[in-house]
Amino acid sequence: MSSGVVRKILEQGWLAPVDTGGKHSGLLNAMHLAGFDDWFQEKIADVLRGPVITHPNLADSSSRIRPLILAGKDNEAFGAAEEFRRQRVVAGGVTQHTTARSTHGWVFADTAYMVPPSQAIIGETDLATSDLKGFHQILAQKDGLLRHVFNASIPSEDSYVSLDLWIDGTAWGRANGWWTAGVADSLEVIPEAQWDPELVQMFRRTADRIVECQDGGLWRCTIDDPYAPVDTSATVMIGYALAKSEQIGLGTERHAKAAFDAVEAVMRHHYDWSTGVLRHQQFGPMIVNIPSTNPRYLTDGNAYGQGFLAALYAITADGINVRDRGVRAVATAA
Repeated sequence: MSSGVVRKILEQGWLAPVDTGGKHSGLLNAMHLAGFDDWFQEKIADVLRGPVITHPNLADSSSRIRPLILAGKDNEAFGAAEEFRRQRVVAGGVTQHTTARSTHGWVFADTAYMVPPSQAIIGETDLATSDLKGFHQILAQKDGLLRHVFNASIPSEDSYVSLDLWIDGTAWGRANGWWTAGVADSLEVIPEAQWDPELVQMFRRTADRIVECQDGGLWRCTIDDPYAPVDTSATVMIGYALAKSEQIGLGTERHAKAAFDAVEAVMRHHYDWSTGVLRHQQFGPMIVNIPSTNPRYLTDGNAYGQGFLAALYAITADGINVRDRGVRAVATAA
């Protein structure tokens, strides 16, 4: 069972507008990991009573599947999975984030957390693995760091300027958090003997490069730009992924140390102990990552960071081992 610190962090997360699937599933997954089972069931009941996400899209609809399985709501989870299968659109060989016409063909790094872990936990291992590898192949720089948004609907030979391909081509801090957390949560439920070797290699290469970018325990909005502002949401996402990966045998001691350095730096310098608020998160779901130190691009208490900070703190400071929670995949529904 986690400490009152984790509960306070999560309580603060629910006070912020939980308007996207990534925020919602991040909070729910952290609540389950931390062992707040009764509270978790209460929140799942809220999910089943009606819409709780005000910006629904394809990835959002998938992200609720994993928490439903964790809550033992298999029938509801497989109903959501069937809805996802009917709506799924592929761009560049991976799940497109949204079916909106204005973003046709756009590949978002965010989708790596909202789709593969939910598919993996219902036994759709091939889809989860294929998407994770595909996101990396499309979005990763040569050094393994993930960028944010690529427009796969435009053939590169037809591109007039790179902007019509790379809506945001920066190595975005939170993009690296979404992808590494997506890998960790997916491989958690897949037997190690069935892990895809190429995906494991991708993760370790990216994780090694991420650790090289860490500065005083923290990571930045543009992760490889030392002049970009610190982003605590990216920091706790990445820290969670690195800590969890080491526990499941995917990561290394070096990765785990970086996770402990991250939680220490955040709790010392960017956490309000009186309110449970994580400060200095990059603002909202940004289509274009703005590398500016202008404070209006940072926010306090955003649910992105609150959920992942709770999970990171539970694994590190509270000593929870993810294997003790017994999370396993369930058989695919007929």
